[in-house]
Amino acid sequence: MYIGIDIGGTNIKIGIITKLGRILASTSFKTRAPRPYEEIEKNIFDAINSLCQKESIDCNTIKGIGIGVPGMVNSKSGIVLRASNLGWVGIDLEKRFSKLSHKIVKIGNDANCAALAEQKFGGGKQYDDCVFITFGTGIGTGLIINGKIYDGYGGTAGECGHMVIVKDGEECACGNKGCWERYASASALTRRTEMMAKQNPQSKLNNIIAKYKNVSAVTAFEAARQNDEIGKQLVDEYIEYVSIGLINLIQILHPQAFIIGGGVSNEGKDFIQPLNHRVNKFVQDNNIYPQVEVKKAILGNTAGMIGAASLVMD
Repeated sequence: MYIGIDIGGTNIKIGIITKLGRILASTSFKTRAPRPYEEIEKNIFDAINSLCQKESIDCNTIKGIGIGVPGMVNSKSGIVLRASNLGWVGIDLEKRFSKLSHKIVKIGNDANCAALAEQKFGGGKQYDDCVFITFGTGIGTGLIINGKIYDGYGGTAGECGHMVIVKDGEECACGNKGCWERYASASALTRRTEMMAKQNPQSKLNNIIAKYKNVSAVTAFEAARQNDEIGKQLVDEYIEYVSIGLINLIQILHPQAFIIGGGVSNEGKDFIQPLNHRVNKFVQDNNIYPQVEVKKAILGNTAGMIGAASLVMD
């Protein structure tokens, strides 16, 4: 058995995971960041001990601990270089956890952990080369090459959300302009939907927003299904921006598959199928072989825990 820890800016999830990727037990608590690292560390160990005690699991049978962190991580040195949402800079996480737990500890970027989980146990388990992409507030990506996480020379490769797709485009939180996530994240679609709803009061977007009392990335898809022209325009524009990023990644990596996560992936045939069509039309038109599968991730919110545990599996 292994411990998988998924540290997020909002919640920390901890699971006891088998070698087959099955979650035997799990728990979670609020991160409440920013606050002193030592407090979070203590909370994690208290939660692990409590979980093992509750499930009558001897902590000595735990073979290792894997930790996914939302930020820049050097997985080779075990140091968190920067996790902005947590306020962590230069934390030697592996060393600290190893000393306290007396176990093998490995750390990784949270998106990389989710990618590893999907490749080993989820939507990408038949592929050795795939890219996991989650569309949320930003765009998180993890690269799997030859069945292993590829994190580059400095341990921070795979920040695909910050490749520039629009020259002198919208300013991104990273400081650059025109980043993919400024156009293809779920929050980007939400912003665009809100703006278009205000500019087009006759659009069914406004009825949907009033019904649910909020606007989200799903709003445009629902309007498009109701044959609303503005909704269809928004969805088509969004899928085009997502496709541009995927096509860039084909030019660089040509993976066997893209595994798509995030709430927008639940739009199923209205999102995944058009992506498949556009991506593979590019492949076909440019005589690039073979085709690339675009598939939905299936592990959901458990991917981070399972992938973190996978870091220390034999």
